[in-house]
Amino acid sequence: MEENHLLEALNPPQRVAVLAQQGAVMVLAGAGSGKTRVLTRRLAHLLQSGAVAPERVLAVTFTNKAAREMRDRVTELLHLEAEAVQRLWIGTFHGMGARILRQYAGYLHYNNDFLIFDGDEQLQIIKKLVVRQGFEHLYWTPKRLAGSFSRWKEEGLQATDIGSKQIQREADRSAVVALMLEYQAELRRLNGMDFADLLANCLTLWQEHPEVLESFQQRFVHILVDEYQDTNRVQYEWIRLLAAVHGNICVVGDDDQSIYSWRGARLDNMLRFKENFPDVQVIRLEQNYRSTGNILRAASALIDHNIERMGKTLWTQGDAGARVQRYVAEDGADEARFVAAEAARLCADGDFARVAVLVRTAYQTRVLEEALHRQDLPYQIVGGLRFMDRAEVRDAVAYLRLVYISQDDVAFERVLNVPSRKLGPATLAAIQKQASQQGISLLEGARQLVGTSLLGPAARKSLAEFVTVIDAGRLLARSVSAEEVLQHVLESSGYWESLTGAEREEEKRENIRELQSFLVQTSDLTTFLEQAALESDPPRAGQERESNRLVVSTLHAAKGLEFRVVFLVGLEEGLLPHKLAMDEGGVEEERRLLYVGMTRAKERLYLCHARRRLMMNRWEQSMASRFLKEMPADVVESRGMQIAVRKPFSQWGRR
Repeated sequence: MEENHLLEALNPPQRVAVLAQQGAVMVLAGAGSGKTRVLTRRLAHLLQSGAVAPERVLAVTFTNKAAREMRDRVTELLHLEAEAVQRLWIGTFHGMGARILRQYAGYLHYNNDFLIFDGDEQLQIIKKLVVRQGFEHLYWTPKRLAGSFSRWKEEGLQATDIGSKQIQREADRSAVVALMLEYQAELRRLNGMDFADLLANCLTLWQEHPEVLESFQQRFVHILVDEYQDTNRVQYEWIRLLAAVHGNICVVGDDDQSIYSWRGARLDNMLRFKENFPDVQVIRLEQNYRSTGNILRAASALIDHNIERMGKTLWTQGDAGARVQRYVAEDGADEARFVAAEAARLCADGDFARVAVLVRTAYQTRVLEEALHRQDLPYQIVGGLRFMDRAEVRDAVAYLRLVYISQDDVAFERVLNVPSRKLGPATLAAIQKQASQQGISLLEGARQLVGTSLLGPAARKSLAEFVTVIDAGRLLARSVSAEEVLQHVLESSGYWESLTGAEREEEKRENIRELQSFLVQTSDLTTFLEQAALESDPPRAGQERESNRLVVSTLHAAKGLEFRVVFLVGLEEGLLPHKLAMDEGGVEEERRLLYVGMTRAKERLYLCHARRRLMMNRWEQSMASRFLKEMPADVVESRGMQIAVRKPFSQWGRR
């Protein structure tokens, strides 16, 4: 392919970003400015001449969907053969971390077939440790502990680094640190890592074995990073170390769309990039190909009020379009009725997928769903359960893991009584005690108990049947595929039969069949289990967005999507900006969140708020969001009730 084909349909800044191949490059890509096109063309241009081998370029994304899209586009642009595609290092941070650790896990005293525990399994392990340690605390719940352990590791902190900055009270700190140490020891005993470990352990590997780091520095002569504004401290250090020798690194991001500080993202990673790469070339992509001129003027004026930003202004060659609509509702129900009625009017032709309703917090969707239902509008809630998080899928994966990895105590505990075998907490406690005393896995402990009188006859019989199912699966695995093993285990365990008559029976069966299809496509079980832990959805599990349905989503979940029409509801002080953000000095991130929501809209944008809301069964006065005053008056058209408040709502009382 000729080089000019790769540069077709690129505007001047996009072309510069594609051709700037040497040294550090930061691409500030505004919303709707063609970021994906620039990334894929840049990667294709690197490979097109043959001067750089596919395996010597590392491209890192934040989602598996983005990684697949990049791989597919580059493959199509260059007509790559399957062998070349396999050599590409394109994936998520966690996926790349797992790929590296599979090769060098032994350096950290893990086996290469280590398990990857997801959030639910992490929480399950912590709950067990909390009970074991007798730790009860109103604030430091297992869920808070799980979140804190991950966040600290993402900040590059080990248990021994936790100080008064993280936990003020010394007594609480010592107890939590002890739990974190015990948690890490339990992960190691299980030969497992959680998501945060995948990158933290990579850093540990490189710091303790510089020769390994040097090998990867020499391997990857070009590094590309997508959504750079969402990186945390460990991810920043991970990238910095890899690029430290050659400095050929291109990061693409938008500081104005940094909205994930609550999960560790650090905006200052963009602001301090110049410190580590002082000769960085900064390229701004400001031409927007998504939204109308009025939407962009309102969004740009809003975000211009932020102080912590590198600065850019979106513009379009397209029409000004309709003015932004501001609707002032009497209350939350009136707001929902307006949204539903207006959506029905705009979708009179039956094209419901053009519309999205975005909220700050998930609880706002209830009243909206009621109004949409009354209008008979088909809708879906984006951000529901991932395919791999569905109970029946997790059950099937746990059975498979236990068959192939007998020391997987987490999987054992999940399926011991699924379907019900009348093996309750007392039986599990006896198994745990036996395993602990003998220093063996729970499965082996169960096998030993079957031959003793420590359990009643009924429990021994049920436990023996369960162990037989797993052992038969292990024997079968020597001669047949993992997909066939799974089918046999689900049938012989009674799990498949237990779905008969269950709620959503056919959906559950279809999900398991889809899992089996996914299993057939993978080369080996370790690869399958890794993908099961890291993938949001297997390739054929269906699209996140269903066809021809109006979308209801939180603002955070809507990032990266676009719609012809967007309704933003609840633009009130305490909701957007959220009260917690106001209390903790996070108003600028709340402004970025609204900016992200506004720039999802292509043609029409509605900003809605109510004069009062029912909160905790009491009517409370609502004040319009400060952000509404930050938009140019000439691009906003007000509708609904008069904005001025005529009397204090505190007098309204209960209804």
